[in-house]
Amino acid sequence: MAEGTGNKSGKGCQVSAPTRMQAEFTRQAETLAAAAVFTDTDILARILAEVAPTQAMTVLDVGCGPGILAAALAPWTGKVVGLDVTPKMVESARARCRTAGLTNVHCALGQAETLPFAEGTFAAVVTRATLHHVPEPGKVLREMARVVRGGGRVVVADISASEDPAAAAVHNALEVLRDPSHVRMLSASELQREIQAAGLRVLTTSAWDMARTFEEWMQITNAPERAGPLCTLMRALANAGVRAGIDLQESGETVRFTHRWCLVAAERG
Repeated sequence: MAEGTGNKSGKGCQVSAPTRMQAEFTRQAETLAAAAVFTDTDILARILAEVAPTQAMTVLDVGCGPGILAAALAPWTGKVVGLDVTPKMVESARARCRTAGLTNVHCALGQAETLPFAEGTFAAVVTRATLHHVPEPGKVLREMARVVRGGGRVVVADISASEDPAAAAVHNALEVLRDPSHVRMLSASELQREIQAAGLRVLTTSAWDMARTFEEWMQITNAPERAGPLCTLMRALANAGVRAGIDLQESGETVRFTHRWCLVAAERG
């Protein structure tokens, strides 16, 4: 959703970060917009409860994707601004809000690491499933802290990796093979440290587990050519007892695993 990172390839040319991110999320625009993992109303309610929106608030959604969270916030706030680096996602977000009759949502192109807003512009800033796509999550969090007003909330929700570095490394490798715009999921403790290092005071933390199947997880990427090799690898790991911090296991005709989400609400002093 937000800006990603590039790797050396070919003759040593650098693949630009926005190009990789835009390519992957242009491909995923329709499938992600319909995915249950993002449209789940209970999870949206969890996030809204931490934002504590009011009609007097203007809220920024960083890495808004197809506008699911922005649209959920809109009825409870004065204005929502959605920002994403991928044009197709911004188009999707605008279409979602237009169809829903939401006139208080403004969606625009922009990068999470250089937010185009003045200090203290927003009453609250949120981001969901964005930080694992950026090479410097601390930089994004510092920008979020900069543009929220004093006493305002920053709310972050993302899938977390295991606290065991070896397990986390395997988990992140699988995520990269599925979606090359993935950089690294942080552990819950890393995320909290990064938030505090951005100058924010942690108010609440919570977590929940989400059961996934290989087919559902893979379908979101809209990249069927990646499915066969990755499924073979994950089956082999599961059969070898490698859980990757996500309880990876072969189950009948599919591979199953569990993503643990972490939700942190923090405050700018």
